[in-house]
Amino acid sequence: MKHISLDKRINKSFLINHSTLLKQYALNNYNIFGQGIIVINLLLLDSENLKKLDASKLEIIEGQEPTVHQPISYIPKKNFWFKAIGLKIKKKHQIELETDNSDGNFSVVFIKDASIEYFSIYSLRVEQNKKTLNS
Repeated sequence: MKHISLDKRINKSFLINHSTLLKQYALNNYNIFGQGIIVINLLLLDSENLKKLDASKLEIIEGQEPTVHQPISYIPKKNFWFKAIGLKIKKKHQIELETDNSDGNFSVVFIKDASIEYFSIYSLRVEQNKKTLNS
């Protein structure tokens, strides 16, 4: 249990330390892809990158399909990986994955293994006006 709580503390610190960058990333992707979640694959993100994240890791690459096989990605609601992660969360926690980002809340899922059995979920509040989010 100690290992899990340590992971949660590191993940929460990552969100706090990089909240501005992640919020902008969420909003940019929301405006392009619509509803979705941010996925952080800890298998592909080494501990140094967890301490310091730069904007180049969050660039939107035109034409590239969003996937969990990237260190940090925005997975739209219509994407296969969104459905796969949603099923894992529902099976493990009996909750539906929140996707209605119109209120400025985005789900952030930290994946800790290749089979997506171990993960943690956080909510990221993006303070923007509803007009920007609904466009």
